[in-house]
Amino acid sequence: MDDRHPSRPGIRELLSPTNSLLKVFRRALAAGVTREGWLAIEGPLLLQEAVDAFCAWPRRPDAGARDARGSSRVDPHPGAASSGSIHSVLVSRSSEEKFRALIERLPAEAEIARVPDRVFGRIALTETPQEIAALVELPRYDLAQVAAQRDVLLLVACELQDPGNLGTMMRSAQALGASAFITLPATVSPFNPKAVRSSAGAILRLPVFHRVEAGALFERLRSAGVRIVAADRRSPCSLAQADLRGPLAVLIGNEAAGLPEGIARQAALRLSVPIRAGTDSLNAATAAGIVLYEAARQRGFSYGDNG
Repeated sequence: MDDRHPSRPGIRELLSPTNSLLKVFRRALAAGVTREGWLAIEGPLLLQEAVDAFCAWPRRPDAGARDARGSSRVDPHPGAASSGSIHSVLVSRSSEEKFRALIERLPAEAEIARVPDRVFGRIALTETPQEIAALVELPRYDLAQVAAQRDVLLLVACELQDPGNLGTMMRSAQALGASAFITLPATVSPFNPKAVRSSAGAILRLPVFHRVEAGALFERLRSAGVRIVAADRRSPCSLAQADLRGPLAVLIGNEAAGLPEGIARQAALRLSVPIRAGTDSLNAATAAGIVLYEAARQRGFSYGDNG
Protein backbone atom coordinates (compact mmCIF):
# COMPACT_ATOMS: atom_id res chain seq x y z
CA MET A 1 0.00 0.00 0.00
CA ASP A 2 1.34 3.45 -0.89
CA ASP A 3 2.47 5.22 2.30
CA ARG A 4 1.02 8.46 0.98
CA HIS A 5 -2.46 6.92 1.19
CA PRO A 6 -2.57 4.97 4.44
CA SER A 7 -5.41 2.50 4.93
CA ARG A 8 -8.22 3.39 7.25
CA PRO A 9 -7.30 2.18 10.76
CA GLY A 10 -8.90 -1.11 11.69
CA ILE A 11 -8.97 -2.74 8.24
CA ARG A 12 -8.08 -6.41 8.63
CA GLU A 13 -5.95 -8.24 6.10
CA LEU A 14 -7.39 -11.70 5.30
CA LEU A 15 -5.30 -13.99 3.13
CA SER A 16 -6.79 -17.45 3.52
CA PRO A 17 -10.09 -18.38 1.78
CA THR A 18 -10.81 -20.66 4.75
CA ASN A 19 -11.08 -17.69 7.14
CA SER A 20 -14.33 -17.86 9.12
CA LEU A 21 -15.53 -14.41 8.00
CA LEU A 22 -14.91 -15.29 4.36
CA LYS A 23 -16.92 -18.50 4.80
CA VAL A 24 -19.82 -16.42 6.16
CA PHE A 25 -19.61 -14.08 3.17
CA ARG A 26 -19.46 -16.97 0.69
CA ARG A 27 -22.59 -18.62 2.13
CA ALA A 28 -24.45 -15.33 2.48
CA LEU A 29 -23.73 -14.15 -1.07
CA ALA A 30 -25.07 -17.49 -2.31
CA ALA A 31 -28.15 -17.67 -0.08
CA GLY A 32 -28.89 -13.95 0.29
CA VAL A 33 -28.77 -13.87 4.08
CA THR A 34 -26.65 -15.20 6.93
CA ARG A 35 -27.95 -17.54 9.61
CA GLU A 36 -28.48 -14.45 11.78
CA GLY A 37 -30.64 -12.91 9.06
CA TRP A 38 -28.13 -10.31 7.88
CA LEU A 39 -28.53 -9.40 4.24
CA ALA A 40 -25.60 -9.87 1.85
CA ILE A 41 -25.08 -7.14 -0.74
CA GLU A 42 -22.42 -6.85 -3.42
CA GLY A 43 -21.14 -3.82 -5.29
CA PRO A 44 -20.48 -0.16 -4.52
CA LEU A 45 -23.94 1.02 -5.58
CA LEU A 46 -25.77 -1.19 -3.07
CA LEU A 47 -23.26 -0.40 -0.33
CA GLN A 48 -23.69 3.32 -1.05
CA GLU A 49 -27.46 2.82 -0.70
CA ALA A 50 -26.91 1.10 2.65
CA VAL A 51 -24.69 3.94 3.88
CA ASP A 52 -27.24 6.52 2.78
CA ALA A 53 -30.12 4.58 4.34
CA PHE A 54 -28.52 3.58 7.65
CA CYS A 55 -25.73 6.06 8.34
CA ALA A 56 -27.12 9.39 7.20
CA TRP A 57 -30.55 9.53 8.79
CA PRO A 58 -31.69 12.81 10.36
CA ARG A 59 -30.51 13.28 13.91
CA ARG A 60 -31.89 15.07 16.94
CA PRO A 61 -30.01 15.88 20.15
CA ASP A 62 -32.63 14.46 22.53
CA ALA A 63 -32.94 10.97 21.04
CA GLY A 64 -31.86 7.96 23.07
CA ALA A 65 -29.52 5.91 20.86
CA ARG A 66 -26.16 7.47 19.97
CA ASP A 67 -23.97 6.76 16.99
CA ALA A 68 -20.16 6.56 16.97
CA ARG A 69 -19.87 10.35 16.75
CA GLY A 70 -22.20 10.99 19.68
CA SER A 71 -25.23 11.93 17.58
CA SER A 72 -28.60 10.21 17.66
CA ARG A 73 -30.38 8.51 14.80
CA VAL A 74 -34.00 9.10 14.02
CA ASP A 75 -35.77 6.32 12.17
CA PRO A 76 -37.56 7.85 9.16
CA HIS A 77 -40.08 5.01 8.84
CA PRO A 78 -43.14 4.75 11.04
CA GLY A 79 -43.50 1.29 12.50
CA ALA A 80 -39.77 0.56 12.83
CA ALA A 81 -38.73 -1.42 15.90
CA SER A 82 -35.01 -1.03 15.18
CA SER A 83 -32.67 0.81 12.83
CA GLY A 84 -30.55 -0.79 10.13
CA SER A 85 -26.80 -1.24 10.42
CA ILE A 86 -23.73 -2.32 8.46
CA HIS A 87 -21.94 -5.20 10.19
CA SER A 88 -19.06 -6.24 7.92
CA VAL A 89 -17.51 -5.05 4.67
CA LEU A 90 -15.19 -7.02 2.40
CA VAL A 91 -13.08 -5.25 -0.23
CA SER A 92 -10.55 -6.57 -2.74
CA ARG A 93 -7.00 -5.35 -2.28
CA SER A 94 -6.75 -3.65 -5.67
CA SER A 95 -10.05 -1.75 -5.14
CA GLU A 96 -9.51 -0.36 -1.66
CA GLU A 97 -8.18 2.93 -2.98
CA LYS A 98 -10.97 3.19 -5.59
CA PHE A 99 -13.60 2.82 -2.86
CA ARG A 100 -11.74 4.91 -0.27
CA ALA A 101 -14.39 7.65 -0.07
CA LEU A 102 -17.14 5.06 0.44
CA ILE A 103 -15.12 3.18 3.06
CA GLU A 104 -14.50 6.40 4.97
CA ARG A 105 -18.27 6.91 5.23
CA LEU A 106 -18.80 3.56 6.96
CA PRO A 107 -19.75 3.68 10.64
CA ALA A 108 -16.88 3.23 13.07
CA GLU A 109 -18.38 -0.01 14.41
CA ALA A 110 -18.42 -1.72 10.99
CA GLU A 111 -15.89 -4.53 10.57
CA ILE A 112 -13.80 -4.02 7.42
CA ALA A 113 -11.58 -6.66 5.81
CA ARG A 114 -9.29 -6.57 2.79
CA VAL A 115 -8.62 -9.69 0.72
CA PRO A 116 -6.52 -10.57 -2.33
CA ASP A 117 -8.39 -10.15 -5.62
CA ARG A 118 -8.34 -13.87 -6.38
CA VAL A 119 -9.94 -14.64 -3.00
CA PHE A 120 -12.70 -12.09 -3.53
CA GLY A 121 -13.36 -13.62 -6.96
CA ARG A 122 -13.94 -17.04 -5.37
CA ILE A 123 -16.40 -15.62 -2.86
CA ALA A 124 -18.48 -13.39 -5.13
CA LEU A 125 -21.31 -14.88 -7.16
CA THR A 126 -21.55 -12.32 -9.92
CA GLU A 127 -19.93 -13.13 -13.27
CA THR A 128 -17.82 -9.99 -12.95
CA PRO A 129 -17.14 -9.49 -9.21
CA GLN A 130 -17.76 -5.92 -8.06
CA GLU A 131 -14.83 -5.95 -5.61
CA ILE A 132 -16.74 -4.88 -2.50
CA ALA A 133 -19.48 -6.59 -0.49
CA ALA A 134 -21.17 -6.17 2.87
CA LEU A 135 -23.38 -7.83 5.45
CA VAL A 136 -26.13 -5.50 6.67
CA GLU A 137 -28.92 -5.82 9.19
CA LEU A 138 -32.18 -4.44 7.89
CA PRO A 139 -34.46 -2.41 10.14
CA ARG A 140 -37.19 -4.42 11.84
CA TYR A 141 -40.76 -3.22 11.44
CA ASP A 142 -44.08 -3.89 13.13
CA LEU A 143 -46.70 -4.77 10.53
CA ALA A 144 -49.60 -3.68 12.73
CA GLN A 145 -48.08 -0.20 13.12
CA VAL A 146 -47.30 0.07 9.42
CA ALA A 147 -50.85 -0.97 8.47
CA ALA A 148 -52.29 1.61 10.86
CA GLN A 149 -50.62 4.53 9.05
CA ARG A 150 -52.87 7.10 7.47
CA ASP A 151 -53.43 6.43 3.73
CA VAL A 152 -51.16 3.39 3.89
CA LEU A 153 -50.30 1.82 0.53
CA LEU A 154 -49.18 -1.82 0.64
CA LEU A 155 -47.99 -4.05 -2.21
CA VAL A 156 -48.59 -7.76 -1.63
CA ALA A 157 -46.92 -10.43 -3.80
CA CYS A 158 -48.58 -13.83 -3.95
CA GLU A 159 -46.71 -16.89 -5.28
CA LEU A 160 -44.37 -14.96 -7.59
CA GLN A 161 -41.46 -17.16 -8.61
CA ASP A 162 -39.08 -14.90 -10.52
CA PRO A 163 -36.66 -13.04 -8.18
CA GLY A 164 -36.01 -10.41 -10.86
CA ASN A 165 -39.72 -9.62 -10.99
CA LEU A 166 -39.90 -9.44 -7.21
CA GLY A 167 -36.92 -7.10 -7.01
CA THR A 168 -38.40 -4.86 -9.70
CA MET A 169 -41.66 -4.72 -7.73
CA MET A 170 -39.78 -3.63 -4.61
CA ARG A 171 -38.04 -0.94 -6.64
CA SER A 172 -41.36 0.37 -7.99
CA ALA A 173 -42.97 0.18 -4.55
CA GLN A 174 -40.25 2.30 -2.98
CA ALA A 175 -40.18 4.79 -5.87
CA LEU A 176 -43.95 5.25 -6.02
CA GLY A 177 -44.60 5.75 -2.32
CA ALA A 178 -45.68 2.32 -1.07
CA SER A 179 -45.57 2.03 2.71
CA ALA A 180 -44.39 -1.59 2.71
CA PHE A 181 -43.87 -4.69 0.59
CA ILE A 182 -45.36 -8.00 1.72
CA THR A 183 -44.92 -11.53 0.36
CA LEU A 184 -47.26 -14.44 1.03
CA PRO A 185 -46.02 -18.03 1.42
CA ALA A 186 -44.85 -19.83 -1.76
CA THR A 187 -43.36 -16.55 -3.04
CA VAL A 188 -39.66 -16.35 -3.85
CA SER A 189 -37.64 -14.71 -1.09
CA PRO A 190 -37.13 -10.93 -1.39
CA PHE A 191 -33.65 -11.65 0.04
CA ASN A 192 -32.71 -13.80 -2.95
CA PRO A 193 -29.49 -12.28 -4.39
CA LYS A 194 -31.11 -11.59 -7.77
CA ALA A 195 -34.12 -9.95 -6.09
CA VAL A 196 -31.79 -7.78 -4.00
CA ARG A 197 -29.85 -6.65 -7.08
CA SER A 198 -33.06 -5.99 -9.04
CA SER A 199 -34.43 -3.89 -6.18
CA ALA A 200 -31.60 -1.38 -6.79
CA GLY A 201 -31.39 -0.65 -3.07
CA ALA A 202 -35.13 -0.42 -2.42
CA ILE A 203 -34.95 -3.41 -0.07
CA LEU A 204 -32.72 -1.29 2.19
CA ARG A 205 -35.28 1.51 2.47
CA LEU A 206 -38.68 -0.16 2.21
CA PRO A 207 -40.29 -2.15 5.03
CA VAL A 208 -40.38 -5.76 3.79
CA PHE A 209 -42.42 -8.55 5.39
CA HIS A 210 -41.67 -12.04 4.06
CA ARG A 211 -43.93 -15.12 4.14
CA VAL A 212 -46.83 -13.51 5.98
CA GLU A 213 -49.67 -16.00 6.43
CA ALA A 214 -52.57 -14.91 4.22
CA GLY A 215 -55.42 -15.36 6.70
CA ALA A 216 -53.66 -13.40 9.43
CA LEU A 217 -52.68 -10.66 6.97
CA PHE A 218 -56.18 -10.10 5.62
CA GLU A 219 -57.65 -10.10 9.12
CA ARG A 220 -55.10 -7.49 10.17
CA LEU A 221 -55.74 -5.33 7.12
CA ARG A 222 -59.49 -5.34 7.63
CA SER A 223 -59.16 -4.50 11.32
CA ALA A 224 -56.97 -1.54 10.33
CA GLY A 225 -59.52 -0.36 7.76
CA VAL A 226 -57.29 -1.15 4.78
CA ARG A 227 -59.18 -1.81 1.53
CA ILE A 228 -57.90 -4.77 -0.49
CA VAL A 229 -57.80 -4.69 -4.29
CA ALA A 230 -56.46 -7.35 -6.65
CA ALA A 231 -54.89 -7.09 -10.08
CA ASP A 232 -56.89 -9.47 -12.31
CA ARG A 233 -56.52 -9.38 -16.08
CA ARG A 234 -59.97 -10.98 -16.49
CA SER A 235 -61.83 -8.34 -14.48
CA PRO A 236 -64.27 -6.11 -16.39
CA CYS A 237 -63.43 -3.28 -13.97
CA SER A 238 -60.67 -1.14 -15.40
CA LEU A 239 -57.93 0.40 -13.29
CA ALA A 240 -58.93 3.81 -14.69
CA GLN A 241 -62.37 3.46 -13.04
CA ALA A 242 -61.08 2.71 -9.55
CA ASP A 243 -60.60 5.03 -6.59
CA LEU A 244 -57.20 4.12 -5.13
CA ARG A 245 -57.07 6.77 -2.44
CA GLY A 246 -57.13 6.00 1.28
CA PRO A 247 -55.67 2.95 3.06
CA LEU A 248 -55.04 0.35 0.35
CA ALA A 249 -53.40 -3.04 -0.20
CA VAL A 250 -52.72 -4.18 -3.78
CA LEU A 251 -52.49 -7.94 -4.50
CA ILE A 252 -50.29 -9.14 -7.39
CA GLY A 253 -50.31 -12.82 -8.36
CA ASN A 254 -48.07 -15.39 -10.00
CA GLU A 255 -46.47 -14.51 -13.36
CA ALA A 256 -48.39 -17.22 -15.26
CA ALA A 257 -51.42 -18.19 -13.18
CA GLY A 258 -52.26 -14.90 -11.47
CA LEU A 259 -53.84 -14.91 -8.04
CA PRO A 260 -55.28 -18.12 -6.57
CA GLU A 261 -59.05 -17.79 -6.39
CA GLY A 262 -59.03 -18.17 -2.61
CA ILE A 263 -56.73 -15.16 -2.33
CA ALA A 264 -58.50 -13.10 -5.00
CA ARG A 265 -61.81 -13.54 -3.13
CA GLN A 266 -60.36 -11.55 -0.24
CA ALA A 267 -60.28 -8.43 -2.41
CA ALA A 268 -63.09 -5.90 -2.26
CA LEU A 269 -62.37 -5.06 -5.90
CA ARG A 270 -60.61 -6.74 -8.82
CA LEU A 271 -58.98 -4.48 -11.36
CA SER A 272 -57.60 -5.02 -14.85
CA VAL A 273 -55.10 -2.90 -16.76
CA PRO A 274 -56.43 -2.13 -20.26
CA ILE A 275 -54.10 -3.63 -22.88
CA ARG A 276 -54.25 -4.20 -26.64
CA ALA A 277 -56.45 -6.99 -27.99
CA GLY A 278 -54.53 -10.14 -28.68
CA THR A 279 -52.09 -9.56 -25.83
CA ASP A 280 -52.46 -12.19 -23.13
CA SER A 281 -51.23 -10.25 -20.10
CA LEU A 282 -48.64 -7.93 -18.64
CA ASN A 283 -45.51 -8.94 -16.78
CA ALA A 284 -46.34 -9.09 -13.05
CA ALA A 285 -43.80 -6.44 -12.11
CA THR A 286 -45.02 -4.17 -14.92
CA ALA A 287 -48.63 -4.56 -13.78
CA ALA A 288 -47.63 -3.74 -10.20
CA GLY A 289 -45.81 -0.61 -11.36
CA ILE A 290 -48.83 0.59 -13.36
CA VAL A 291 -51.22 0.09 -10.44
CA LEU A 292 -48.83 1.83 -8.04
CA TYR A 293 -48.38 4.73 -10.44
CA GLU A 294 -52.15 5.20 -10.71
CA ALA A 295 -52.46 5.11 -6.91
CA ALA A 296 -49.64 7.67 -6.61
CA ARG A 297 -51.26 9.88 -9.26
CA GLN A 298 -54.60 9.86 -7.46
CA ARG A 299 -52.81 10.73 -4.22
CA GLY A 300 -51.14 13.72 -5.86
CA PHE A 301 -47.70 12.06 -5.87
CA SER A 302 -47.44 12.90 -2.19
CA TYR A 303 -44.83 10.55 -0.79
CA GLY A 304 -44.23 12.14 2.60
CA ASP A 305 -40.90 11.19 4.19
CA ASN A 306 -40.97 7.50 3.24
CA GLY A 307 -37.77 7.01 1.30
